[in-house]
Amino acid sequence: MLLGQAAIAAPTMLFDVTLKDAQGAGRVLTVGFYGKLPSPPTVDKILRQTLEHAVLVDGSKNIYASAFRGDDNLTSNQYSGDLVYNAATKKIVTYNEYAGINTTTTAASGYVVEVEENKTLAGITPARKWLSVTLVFPKQPPQDAAYAALVAEAQKLAARRLDMDLYVSVGDPKVKTSWHQMRDKDGAYVFAEYSAATKKLSRKGKLLP
Repeated sequence: MLLGQAAIAAPTMLFDVTLKDAQGAGRVLTVGFYGKLPSPPTVDKILRQTLEHAVLVDGSKNIYASAFRGDDNLTSNQYSGDLVYNAATKKIVTYNEYAGINTTTTAASGYVVEVEENKTLAGITPARKWLSVTLVFPKQPPQDAAYAALVAEAQKLAARRLDMDLYVSVGDPKVKTSWHQMRDKDGAYVFAEYSAATKKLSRKGKLLP
């Protein structure tokens, strides 16, 4: 009797996989999750293994792989990010690696600094380079200390003569999915913008010292 009831019960979708050629976007693979989301390492593993299987089906084209929950792309706290199969090199890389984003991580006093050197993709004009800088504290610092650290790191990086977006996050420096942006007392995030042209650092239009 129980087996019969189970047989007629509506099926529960856990996740699905779609692989298709998208006009103007190459070949796209999506893994869509439903209900409770697995841990970030599990999502990463499922996405990579699914992409590996797609390459076995046809590895003649680049494949861009993303993970979703419903209609929403997963956040940086839910998985490590999109993957790309590069048909030219026959390798699976992160999207940042594919896009040529150079990332460096250095230790500072009480926090770690991750610097991403971004650039516009080939064919997009005007070409532009800029830095995305994230200061990662293992425990939330006092707000004044967070802004002081942003100012100090901006001063160090100003010699590169590039615009900068600077953020403060809290989490395990070795586990990027644990990073959460720190909020200011005004409810927005602790962040700053540096203009290479004016050599000024500001937040929401207000200059920082």
